[in-house]
Amino acid sequence: MEDYFSLISGKFGKEEADRKVDAKISSFSGLLTREAAAKLIAAEEGLIKEEALQISGIKDGARDVSVKGKIKKILPMNEYRTGKRSRSFVLKDETGEIEIKLWNEDADSIRGFHLGDRISIRNGYIRDGILNIGYKGKVEMEGREEFLSPSTLKEGTVSCRGEVSSIAGMGGEEFTFSITDGQKEAQACITHIPTRGERIAVGDTVLLEGAEWDGKELRMGEHSRLLVKKNSPDIFRGPLEAAEVGPESASMTVGGQEFSVNTADLVKFLKLEGLKKDIDLPSVAGIKLDGMKGMGATILFEEREGKRLVKELSLR
Repeated sequence: MEDYFSLISGKFGKEEADRKVDAKISSFSGLLTREAAAKLIAAEEGLIKEEALQISGIKDGARDVSVKGKIKKILPMNEYRTGKRSRSFVLKDETGEIEIKLWNEDADSIRGFHLGDRISIRNGYIRDGILNIGYKGKVEMEGREEFLSPSTLKEGTVSCRGEVSSIAGMGGEEFTFSITDGQKEAQACITHIPTRGERIAVGDTVLLEGAEWDGKELRMGEHSRLLVKKNSPDIFRGPLEAAEVGPESASMTVGGQEFSVNTADLVKFLKLEGLKKDIDLPSVAGIKLDGMKGMGATILFEEREGKRLVKELSLR
């Protein structure tokens, strides 16, 4: 039997571990044993290594379920008259697949998920065959799906990023267009709900998730996703290459282009507002940006006095 008190003592020290155990027992009106209290604390602190189940082995009504797999499908957001909202995705492993449902604020996190991402779930519970993530549950990213370019496509199920270079449009029950990475073009065909293609325009950047590449064409079926980033003259995307932060302004090199940003705005973009006033914010911002080199930047800017001034910035 695992010694849970030793686990939390190793992290906090015996005296602090004793205090935490006593507090946990008190919060349950004295109905917990010390061993049960120590186990709860160890689980909350992530000190217990949970073994992931195979999806095919999960039974209805199960609690404290942990699984791992790849995202197969992402479903739309549901909103209820009570004000609650939920959103689901389908997770698959080598044994099967299961719907995962997240609620309220957690449901918003799915916006950052892509088909093929590797996900781990902890402390979920099964209701009516669906794995729900409650207040105890956790969803963690194990690995991102690789986005290929038209030049690096390989046969099979892929996700691809490119710029729309031409649009053939509707032909029968399919919508056909082409994308490019500046070196090579690839034809894409939407076979499931082809009207999805009607929102794209030449110059837009698109992400084609879960498409089938047969060496000639990217075919987008029932489980494929089309994400569109509209082309705009005041939006620029590229890798963060360099940054210099001064007392009042900062300069950034993104995709070979120079941009200027007010230091106060940069602190806001980097979510550094909570730092103490006596800390050198420009230095901290510079260190953080240095660690973000190579990340993809999306910049909304305006031209003023011959400079590109950043209005909005996101890095991922």
